[in-house]
Amino acid sequence: MTQEFIYAYKKMPDDLSVNGASLVDWEDLPEINRVLNGQYRFYGNYSRSGQYRSYLKKGNFIKAKVPDGSWQYFEIYNVKKNLTSVSVTARHIGFMANKNFIVKSFTDNGNGSQIMTNLKNSLAFDQKFNYLSNVGTTHQFTARQVAPVEAIIGSNNGNQNLTGVTSAELDMDNYDLKLVKQIGSDNGFRIDFGINLEAIEEEIDEESIVNSLYLVGGVPDNDYDEDKEPIEYGYLEIDGVTNENRRIAKRENGDCKTVDELIKWGKTLFDNDRIHEPKATHTVSMVALEHTLEYGDMYQELASLHFGDVAHVRAKELDIEIKERMVEYTYFPTLGKYKDIVLGNDLSLYTSAVNTQAQELKKKIDNRTETLVQNVLNATAWITGNSGGHVVFRPEKAPSEILIMDTPNVANAKRVWRWNLNGLGYSDNGVNGPFGIAITSKGEIVADFIKVGTINAEVFETSFNAYGDVLKLVKGTLQIWNENKKIMELTKKGMEFWNRKESIGTIGTTDSAGNPFPNAVTPTPLEENSLVIRTNGDGKYILISPTAEKGFVLLGNGKAYYFGDLDIQGKLTVRGKEVIPGQNGGPSGGGETPGGYPDELKTDAEKRAW
Repeated sequence: MTQEFIYAYKKMPDDLSVNGASLVDWEDLPEINRVLNGQYRFYGNYSRSGQYRSYLKKGNFIKAKVPDGSWQYFEIYNVKKNLTSVSVTARHIGFMANKNFIVKSFTDNGNGSQIMTNLKNSLAFDQKFNYLSNVGTTHQFTARQVAPVEAIIGSNNGNQNLTGVTSAELDMDNYDLKLVKQIGSDNGFRIDFGINLEAIEEEIDEESIVNSLYLVGGVPDNDYDEDKEPIEYGYLEIDGVTNENRRIAKRENGDCKTVDELIKWGKTLFDNDRIHEPKATHTVSMVALEHTLEYGDMYQELASLHFGDVAHVRAKELDIEIKERMVEYTYFPTLGKYKDIVLGNDLSLYTSAVNTQAQELKKKIDNRTETLVQNVLNATAWITGNSGGHVVFRPEKAPSEILIMDTPNVANAKRVWRWNLNGLGYSDNGVNGPFGIAITSKGEIVADFIKVGTINAEVFETSFNAYGDVLKLVKGTLQIWNENKKIMELTKKGMEFWNRKESIGTIGTTDSAGNPFPNAVTPTPLEENSLVIRTNGDGKYILISPTAEKGFVLLGNGKAYYFGDLDIQGKLTVRGKEVIPGQNGGPSGGGETPGGYPDELKTDAEKRAW
């Protein structure tokens, strides 16, 4: 058996056929793992003392032979040193296109080639990559503020990616990024896996079967005089449906404007999407199968399959034939053999970035991330146990956020928790919000209602009206501000009021604001029995006014003015002496001078005031 070499390069050669430094000192067999519309990676463990070990650095390149016989380049992105070896992980160079950026690319109604061309023309800078397609159907597609490969097979900034929109697949051939209708071919390959074959793990999902369709289309064209209901048709069924086995589902396509168009489209769901068949996955250990003598022929047939090829599989549990495709493989490039392959017919798992990542989580994630996910799932059984939440890490290549959703499909999810570097938020309206409950990375909490026991904070701030007034709780004080000006502060001193520079005065009690009349003799003590309104010295005023230009003005120096008419309904006394009207300002009786003024009034001004 001929053994293929793995070649290393310090930079990408201009001529891709040129061989680099031969890497021969592998501690174990290198592997290439590829997933439909997903990861395409190389992994190897190389001797630390091996020849050309210095080539295995982050940013360098590796060339290896893949199952279809072509040589593909991989960029090294992770190198870990062990005691006697270094582990190397590299991704296909097609993902280097993600170093570019698309601000916006919009195709209103274009085929695959037109959409791919628009993506290339929208790149921030030129690269060697070719954007190609053989998809003939026309579609509308938008990529906004996203890397190109992320737009094609990734999260597309929260929108449906290109493979999902076009029901297509991304093939990578070095610098060629090809959007194709289908990778691989159907050569009529049929296989019966048998009942007791331990090398094959079979998973069958019968719950997803649909054999009867209730179809809803769009509103008929050229009929705008009044509101119209969309066209409907029920029920489109396959042969053999009875009341005992009938499983009805609703499907919608707003592009269908007539019943005939709706029926024609509905038939494609049976003929092409095979929705009436159970969802099946067969994971085949090719290493184990190769050494099972009675299945040698089966091994040779499976080994001849290429990525994306069709296999007509006899499911051992249901005894029916299911059309499946090779959707994933792990390959030994030096031996030219598969380690294992995955056959499946649920291609929706591979046209949605979210589902691809969910499947990859189940099989690929390392132990630390596995522990993190388990901790999240176990934290509250109500979230993921009783309610059946679905956890997704995205984007696939380098997860930067976690989604916890009510459905496994991000496009259909309504109740979503979204957690990334910018914060944590909850929405009842899908992954793009709005988020009525959120905690941001800037320390902000957004919620319609917060129920807590105790809040411990340096500053608590909120705006409570349309005039720019802001309420703050700052270190035990309640403050009101407007345009960076403190207006009021409530502390243990009472309610204190401010101008732009300083405190003006206080409303409080004698305990908080102090007793301004410590020597006063009153029927009951002023302390604990008084509401105190006081200013802070000269130049400050207390104004009590029922309307403009009327009322009392109390000066900081002790003087007082009243503007307006003053009607006293009780007694008027001055230093204990009653003032009696009609007595020249003074009372009758002793203690006054002949002029009727109290002895204390000496000057004319004092007497006039009296």
